[in-house]
Amino acid sequence: MSYGEHSLLVIGAATMDVQVWPRTETIESGCSNPGQIRWGWGGVARNIAENLARLGANVQFITAVGDDADGQRLLENLHEMGVDTEHALKIPERSTASYAAFHHLDGQLWVAFDDMKIIREITPGYLNRNRRLFSETEMVCIDANLSAATLKTVFRLAHQYDVPVCVDPTAVLLSHRLHPYFPEISVLTPGLAEAESLLGDSLSSEGDIVQGARRLVQLGVDLAIITLGADGLAYATPEESGRLPAFPVEVVDPAGAGDALTAAVAYALLEGVSPEEAVRLGMAAATQTILCEEIVCPYITFNGLYEWLVV
Repeated sequence: MSYGEHSLLVIGAATMDVQVWPRTETIESGCSNPGQIRWGWGGVARNIAENLARLGANVQFITAVGDDADGQRLLENLHEMGVDTEHALKIPERSTASYAAFHHLDGQLWVAFDDMKIIREITPGYLNRNRRLFSETEMVCIDANLSAATLKTVFRLAHQYDVPVCVDPTAVLLSHRLHPYFPEISVLTPGLAEAESLLGDSLSSEGDIVQGARRLVQLGVDLAIITLGADGLAYATPEESGRLPAFPVEVVDPAGAGDALTAAVAYALLEGVSPEEAVRLGMAAATQTILCEEIVCPYITFNGLYEWLVV
């Protein structure tokens, strides 16, 4: 286990991921095509939890997995990484959540499918029975796979114990669940499509995107970061806003970059750095991740992120 200075509680999805890339431009429907297929562990909250542990935090992780071989291996892997999974639910006769992504030849996502039904087993009652975890943590990090009722309980308990909440909206179809909680969110890290869904408006220009981050802050968010992939990010707080370009690197695999950014920003804020520096460190973590084939970079460290900030 990790015995870092900071303690965080992470709640949300943990999955078995399958990623598929074609090896040829032409795809023949109705038959087998040559490709590259890779599987591993994923889920936004799971990725955030592993990143936080690698950065040096003590991490308690609440998720739900099947009481099956996949679920057992997933939790064992997290334990090896230093994540405390004592309060992860193991559900009999249910399958561990899974996610399958199919990419274009250039690596861009074409279509994905997920089976996240088991995450509904993280109920308000379960969180209430484990409210002690909220009283003992410095920050709560969640993804939006949680049910509406469970999200409500997360924010109620966090408010009760005066604990900041960091949120990854996860997907456009899930982001609307966050509308009632903007004033309770300390850090929000949507992608562009998720930000547009949250705001109910198109962000078509660079100025629109920065203004979109400002609007999220006006709605109550303390630090809003709109991630833009290869185009960097925009961020805003009540005091400042800005636009950061991406580091000029050759992308190996973009998967997991946003999760690394979220984890690094959360950890940096607990370290007491300014929001701007936290955002820059988050960008460094995302860059470190896209240079790795793994969804969580195995050699990411908090001190190592500062090397990216040296001009």
